[in-house]
Amino acid sequence: MKLNPCCMNCQLRKQEAKIRHFDDEDRKKQYMEAIRRRFDNPKEGDCVPSISTELKKFYCSFWGVPMEDFSQINREYDQLMLDLEEELRSTIRYSADPLKTALIYARTGNYIDFAALPEVSQETALALIKSENKDTLDEQEYKNFCQDMKKAANVVYITDNCGEIVLDKLAISVLKKTFPNVRITALVRGLPAGNDATMEDAEFCGLTDLVPVLGNGSDVGGTWLHGISAHAQELLQSADVILSKGQGNYETLHGCGLNIYYLFLCKCDWFIHLFQAKSLQGMFINERRSPAATAFSSD
Repeated sequence: MKLNPCCMNCQLRKQEAKIRHFDDEDRKKQYMEAIRRRFDNPKEGDCVPSISTELKKFYCSFWGVPMEDFSQINREYDQLMLDLEEELRSTIRYSADPLKTALIYARTGNYIDFAALPEVSQETALALIKSENKDTLDEQEYKNFCQDMKKAANVVYITDNCGEIVLDKLAISVLKKTFPNVRITALVRGLPAGNDATMEDAEFCGLTDLVPVLGNGSDVGGTWLHGISAHAQELLQSADVILSKGQGNYETLHGCGLNIYYLFLCKCDWFIHLFQAKSLQGMFINERRSPAATAFSSD
């Protein structure tokens, strides 16, 4: 997804907010000037998640502070969702359309995002998951997705956040039962990236016991094609269908032209504007067909 003024301005505001507690006003000015220069000189393939990762490293280097460690948060939310797993599995099994229900649960879990939301709580996560999943999937895209899955041989499921990955596991389990001839590979972050799911989360949640799981080789909060491993790129290029979870994956993948079905919640002003959505409204769109996506790609 191309950089746009709204996202650039958001990044600048976030950087200014991060340094308010420092006392040295001259040094704060130097820092913000360096941040502005970075946006004045965009590189090929720049997107918000890639620049955000770059700025996190610059912040730590400039101010001499360690990178934020989300390992404890990841474990807490993984366990929170694991505690619900059997209850949700039962609800999915006895629903009118288990696959649709599983995908909606997986999308609801996209709330657990400490990068996109100013505040995330276990109480809200549980309330959203137990709220009967009011936003259904786009019916036409769901039909298209099922038709594509029936014809597919290789499918890649790109995970996003901790905790959410447990709901992804439930969705993948239903996908395997619904389309038994499809080979599904899950893709996780290759290195820690905020509270995004990594191989450690996949192993802790049991996803590695269900399907092959590959780390993408990158610490960017998404699937940035300019930064992931050659193996991960080959996996995506050879996939018949890609199911991509979360805003970060949309921001890094949109425009690549692959057969991607994006499943996410709208969690920031730009996405709410782009898709004419409400805050935390669920989306299920295809890379090649979404009117909003097509309009944006031509900007």
